[in-house]
Amino acid sequence: MIYLALVAFVMMILQSGLTYFQYKNYQQAVNSLLSQGTILGIGLRKGGFRLKGGAIIVLAMDCRSGRICGCKKLEGIALWKRFLETDYYNGLSLSEIREVGLAEDQKINKKRRIKEPYAPNGLDKKRKKGALIQAVEAIDKRLEKDVKNAQYLKRRETERAMGNKQPRST
Repeated sequence: MIYLALVAFVMMILQSGLTYFQYKNYQQAVNSLLSQGTILGIGLRKGGFRLKGGAIIVLAMDCRSGRICGCKKLEGIALWKRFLETDYYNGLSLSEIREVGLAEDQKINKKRRIKEPYAPNGLDKKRKKGALIQAVEAIDKRLEKDVKNAQYLKRRETERAMGNKQPRST
């Protein structure tokens, strides 16, 4: 009985160590893509008990060109898996990648999409959307936030300019 507990404890320690190394690899992948692009989109699809496992995709988009400049992908169920560079998406626009992501999502979630169609603003608590479409949605949200911030800053600057010329009445 004590040997079984000892084996379980050793396996927990081993799993923790492998998880740490996988997390470090994730950090390296994100940092390397941050140097390539200005906006990152990260998508995660849980695998559950399927043999293929889950997936994590990190996309880097260059704001000036509006194209994807880097992509790293991790797929599978093993803890010793590492992020691999994927050149398939490089140079594609966000709309082209969205089409590929929707096709991937349709292939992964055949039965689910019959019951409920894909909704870009829909919550996906179980992380069953495709990882690629989630990464694209993350970039969309970031771009939308940047546009709102730019509009706010522009409005603030015009209010300051108007405020310098006209005194405020209280």
